[in-house]
Amino acid sequence: MGIIAVAVFLLICSITDLREKVIYLRVLLPFAAIGAVLAASSGREAVISGVAGVITGLFILLLSFATKGAVGEGDGLVLMTTGIYLGFLGNLRLLCSGLFLSALFSLGAIVVRGWKRDRELPFMPFLLAGFLAVNIGDRFG
Repeated sequence: MGIIAVAVFLLICSITDLREKVIYLRVLLPFAAIGAVLAASSGREAVISGVAGVITGLFILLLSFATKGAVGEGDGLVLMTTGIYLGFLGNLRLLCSGLFLSALFSLGAIVVRGWKRDRELPFMPFLLAGFLAVNIGDRFG
């Protein structure tokens, strides 16, 4: 159930990030609440894992403040929410896969299309793609 919830959450966030460059709290808060309830009903280890998972997103949120918005606050909030479901290592894996895919895409766009390095890209589609790649790889690899 948690994997499906994260996939749906990232899909919704990807759509709004692509269309409007925004992450809505009205989407984020229900998914965070559901994750918290699932963790609480699964026992102490799940709660500790969820709290630890939030740390990844908290780091990104603090990075957003430190860079005056160069990194989106929404990215940190989304990763705080996914951390509830995925735990620290799972969320770190999600972040790294999203960063890798966005870097790969950006490099290709700079080399092939001549994009400037300071061009803004929505990050949520890369998180979604990374999440799907990792989970499909885990299931079939």
